[in-house]
Amino acid sequence: MNSDGTLPVLTYHAIDHCSSTISISPQVFRWQMESLAAHGIVGISLAQAFDHFDHSGCYPPNAIVLTFDDGYLSVLEQALPVLAVQGFSATVFLVTGMMGMSGSQARAVHPDFDRDLLNWQQAEAWVRAGFEIGSHTLNHPDLTRLSPDVLEQELVQSRELLEQRLQARADALAYPYGHCDAAVCDLAARYYRRACTARLGHCSVQPDMLQLPRIDAYYLQRPQRFLKLLDGGLTAWLQWRQYLRDVKRVAGKAGFIPDRAGKP
Repeated sequence: MNSDGTLPVLTYHAIDHCSSTISISPQVFRWQMESLAAHGIVGISLAQAFDHFDHSGCYPPNAIVLTFDDGYLSVLEQALPVLAVQGFSATVFLVTGMMGMSGSQARAVHPDFDRDLLNWQQAEAWVRAGFEIGSHTLNHPDLTRLSPDVLEQELVQSRELLEQRLQARADALAYPYGHCDAAVCDLAARYYRRACTARLGHCSVQPDMLQLPRIDAYYLQRPQRFLKLLDGGLTAWLQWRQYLRDVKRVAGKAGFIPDRAGKP
């Protein structure tokens, strides 16, 4: 892993065979987890990584953080058994207002959701397995476009629901689409210890706990690229990919292309 003291945090969404930017096939996911184990690297949760950081001032050695956004049912069915075999942990970010919806139900209320989601009982299986549960808000909106009252509702009620229904602390937040601004971060700091963006990169040795970068697993499906990450490389490539994302987002806001920032 990185000899410079930084920490990679991987982002997964659905573990299935759909040909979309949020999908990783079960075979690729299994190979990635087996490759981590073969390299002596342990998959851990955000809480494990930053509890270690808080106590020692550095990240756990030979570790990589695994996160799953949205709370798709395929993660329980396909990812959890693989993680259990390797003895890995992870953080799962749930959209609390959409728990238990089928793909068709989810699509009717949100255009970016089209797959079955975990229900509360299934989410409890993650907690029982010792995994961290985090908030992905109530309804998965772009938080930067909300009024202050609605923004607070999205952040506060989602955490309250998680802690009441699952009887587990929900200290971590993943911003929908990775979007945040000063107002969003300031409010998130009142209710969460850490928050994840979609900005590509490694967590630095002096991290901003409310704007943690991650690496989307969509980019790591090629074996050579995944292995390069494990060998401590890929930093320059990630910077280049983020530059392309930034250009695309600016072009989207200017109306030249559809703005789908946050998608790989």
